[in-house]
Amino acid sequence: MTTAPARDPVARARGPAAAPTAGAAAARAARLRRAAWAWGAVIGVSGVLPTRAAVHALAEGHDGLATSVGHFFAYALLAALVAGAAGRRPRREAALRALLVAAALGGAVEAVQAPLPYRDCQAADFLVDLAGALAGLLLVSVSRRGRGGAPRGRRG
Repeated sequence: MTTAPARDPVARARGPAAAPTAGAAAARAARLRRAAWAWGAVIGVSGVLPTRAAVHALAEGHDGLATSVGHFFAYALLAALVAGAAGRRPRREAALRALLVAAALGGAVEAVQAPLPYRDCQAADFLVDLAGALAGLLLVSVSRRGRGGAPRGRRG
């Protein structure tokens, strides 16, 4: 039985034994999927907890900046995990899915915060969530290209 040639030039130079198997890729995607679900749950729960006093105590007067940075990095990680969990799907499809998941979760959290007296529903937070998700996808894209792999989903 022969294996398909590796797309990664480094793996190709090391030989077929060094190329990742389909089973290993599926296991990695499953781990990332579980991590994405867990991280999404952390975002959802922390989005409805009364955290204003804790943020104020830690941020020492820079509450807005602290929450924006928190939103940005939380959604960057979420998008990176969702995109990485896409397995063998084309990268554009994975990126779109990750962006949609981040937008849906960010919008849902902001909507749930609206009636809560101890939380604020802010469009700016949603926009920071989207910016973070885009940054996470950019990092995933750059890291994949840095490893020498050809973009998935493209032929020729």
